[in-house]
Amino acid sequence: MGTFLTESVPVSLSGALGTAGNYNLFNCDQSNVVLYVARQPRVMLDERGKPGVAVTTYTTQQPDGSVKITGGAATIGINTTPMMDGATVDQAKALVAQQGVADPAQVRFLPLTTQKGKALLNLPTMAGASDQAHNERDVGTPGGSLSFMANLTEVGALEWAQGIRTGKNINGDITIGYEYLRRMPDVGAEVRVHGNRVFDHLSSALDVSYNNFFYGGSAKLEAAWDEMTRRGDVEVVFLGQGLPPDLEALRQEMVKTFSQQAQKMLFEQIFAPMPQVAPAQAEEGGGGFFGGAGFALKWKHTSDSIDLTQRIEFRGTTWLTQSMDISLAALFSGLDPACLTEVPAQQAFDSVVLVDADAELASASVSMNWSEGRSPTAPVFGKEGGNERFTVVSMNPGDVVVDCVTKLNYEAPKWPVVTSAQKATVREGGNQMVIKSSASVGRTELWLFVVENGRIVMNPATPVEDFLVLNVSYEGPHLAAPLRDSARLDPASPVTFAYPLDLDGRQGTAKFSAFGQIGGKLRRAAEKVIPPTDTAVFILVDITSGDVQLVTSQDQLPESGDVADLVRGQGRPLITDLTPPRAVPESAPRRRSVPLARPEARRRAGGESRRRPAAAAVAESDRPARPNGYAGASRPGEVICGWTVGVEYGAGDTSLWVRTADGASRQVRLSPTEDWSAFEKESRDVEIRLDASGEYAETIRIALTV
Repeated sequence: MGTFLTESVPVSLSGALGTAGNYNLFNCDQSNVVLYVARQPRVMLDERGKPGVAVTTYTTQQPDGSVKITGGAATIGINTTPMMDGATVDQAKALVAQQGVADPAQVRFLPLTTQKGKALLNLPTMAGASDQAHNERDVGTPGGSLSFMANLTEVGALEWAQGIRTGKNINGDITIGYEYLRRMPDVGAEVRVHGNRVFDHLSSALDVSYNNFFYGGSAKLEAAWDEMTRRGDVEVVFLGQGLPPDLEALRQEMVKTFSQQAQKMLFEQIFAPMPQVAPAQAEEGGGGFFGGAGFALKWKHTSDSIDLTQRIEFRGTTWLTQSMDISLAALFSGLDPACLTEVPAQQAFDSVVLVDADAELASASVSMNWSEGRSPTAPVFGKEGGNERFTVVSMNPGDVVVDCVTKLNYEAPKWPVVTSAQKATVREGGNQMVIKSSASVGRTELWLFVVENGRIVMNPATPVEDFLVLNVSYEGPHLAAPLRDSARLDPASPVTFAYPLDLDGRQGTAKFSAFGQIGGKLRRAAEKVIPPTDTAVFILVDITSGDVQLVTSQDQLPESGDVADLVRGQGRPLITDLTPPRAVPESAPRRRSVPLARPEARRRAGGESRRRPAAAAVAESDRPARPNGYAGASRPGEVICGWTVGVEYGAGDTSLWVRTADGASRQVRLSPTEDWSAFEKESRDVEIRLDASGEYAETIRIALTV
C-alpha cells in the first residue's frame, strides 16, 4: 500500500462478535484479526497522564466583601479509541477462543474502520452553551482525540466547580456519530415503526420527568428498541426473496442490522437530547453503543405518535451508521480537582488553543502571541492533537489581539507543511483558537466491483494471476509537484485516497486510473478527474468482456440498477422514506377561535397577544432535523393553520411542531417566555401568525370546541 492510500478493513457478514470491557468486537474476513471500537469515549490523557479537561470560573468581589462566581469556560478533550488494557485483551481472547473465530495465541486486535464522525456537546440552556462552530461539525475519522469548548453561565460554572470538587453529577452529555464499514449481502427490507405500539412500550419502559414527558438514558432506549424489534412493534420485512438460502442463518443478524440503521435515521424524529433531567441523574456506565446520555420522547400521548416506514437496501460492502455517547457525570467521574482554576474576571481571562487529531497528522507547531497580558509561547502538539489554556491579564480583555500561526506537518513524506494563520480580538472570539487539522485533508473512497450484465457479482471467482493496480494523483497551486501513489485493489474493500488541501481555498485536482491483467489480457482505464463533490468513485471490471470502467457522479447512468444505485448512494445504504402523511379528519365539530392567554404579553383590543420579534434568526446549523413531509421555508407574517403534534425542548429555543391539512410538518419557534403548557398534554387546532423573522410565533390562536 502506498504512502497515502489506506485499505479499509470491513466487518464480515457475520457481524458482531461480542463485548469485552468498554469495547465492541467484530469479525472480519482476515485470518486471526478481530476489529474493535469503544462503546464510550474517555477523557484524553497527555504524555504525563494529565487529563484533558480545564474548567475556569470567573469571580468578582461583591460590595459586602464576598466573592461570587459570575461565569466560566471549559475545555474538554476526549479519546474515542482508547487502547485496550491487559485485562480487556485477556477477556477478548477468551471470547475469541470460546467462539472459535481465531487462534487466541495469534489474534490481532485492529481498530474498526470508521469515518464521518460528528461530535456534539449537549448542555442545559441554564448552564451555558457549547461553542457551536467548533462542536457541531464533521470531525473526520473519529480515531483519536476530539476537543470541545463551552461557555458557562453563573449557574453552570457553580455546578461544574462543585461537581468536580465533590464528585457530584454534572448535567450534560457528549454524543459522537460515525460510520463503519461492513460487508452485507445484496438485500433490502422495509422497517416499519408502528407508532401506537412503540409509544405504549416506551411510555411504560421510560421514566416520567418533572414536567411530564418520558425520558431515559440512551442505553435504556437501545434496550427498549431491541425489545420492540423482537415483539414486532418495529417490524422488518425483507424485500423480494429476502436472503439467499445459504445466508438464511444470518436472518436474525440482518433483522438487528436493519432495525439499528432505522433507529439511527429516525432517532431525531422521535427523541431529543434532554440533559437537564431534574433531579440531576445519569445512568451508571451505560451499554451498547450508548453510554448513558439522556433523551426525551417527543410524543406525549398516543395521538402524537405516527407510523414511520423506511426502505433500506444494501449493495455489498457498505458504510453503516452508529454512535457512542457518554454523560458528563460519567466522563468526569473521579476527575482531579486540579483541572479547576478560579480567576478574577476584571483582570484575567483564559486564552485557549485546540488542535484536533487526524490520521494523517504527524505534529502541529503553534505560535501564540498576545498584544498584551502575556509573553508569546509556542506549544507543540503530537499526532493526537490536544489543547492548551493560557491565563492572560488585561484591564480591557475584549481589546486584546490574539495572533495564532500554526504549521501542520503530516506523516506522508511528500506532503508539504501546511500553514494556518488566525488573528482576532478577544471580543471577536480570539480567545478560542481552533485548528481543525482534518479540514486540510481531502478524502475520497475508491471501490472496485466486478459486474456481469450490469449487475454486481459479490465474491467473484477470478484467476489467481489477475490483478488490478490503482493509480492516484493530486495537484494544486500550493504543491511544488503533483503527488502520486499506487495500490493493488481487492474487490469490495475500498481504498481511501487522502490528499492535502489548500487552506486558502484554491481548488486542486484529484485524478485516478487503473490497469492490470484481467482474463489473461492487459487492460487499462484512462485517467479520470475525481469531482470535488464526490466522496466515493468506482472502478468496474466486466467479468465477461474484461473491460475496466471508471465511474464518477459526472457519468451518464441509467435511473436504476446496481451501478447507478452505488454511485447515487456513494457506497452507503439506499434509503427511501415511505412514511405516509398524517390523515386529515373527514369531519370536525364546529369550532370558535379564541386567543391563547399569555401572562407575559399585553392583550390588545382585538384579542391578539403580541411580543417583540426575536433579535436574530437562529442559524440553520442550530435547527433540529426536520421530519419528512416538512413544508419548506416560512415567510414573514405567514399564517399557519393546523393541529399541534408536540413541543420540542431544544438546547436553545422551544418549538411547536404543527401538522397542516395537507399533511406537511411545520416548526414554529417560541420566545423564551412563551407559555407552551397548553400544548403539552394534547393536540390543539391552532392558527399561528409568524413574526417579521419568519421563525417565531407572533400570535397563536387556539380553536376551542363549542
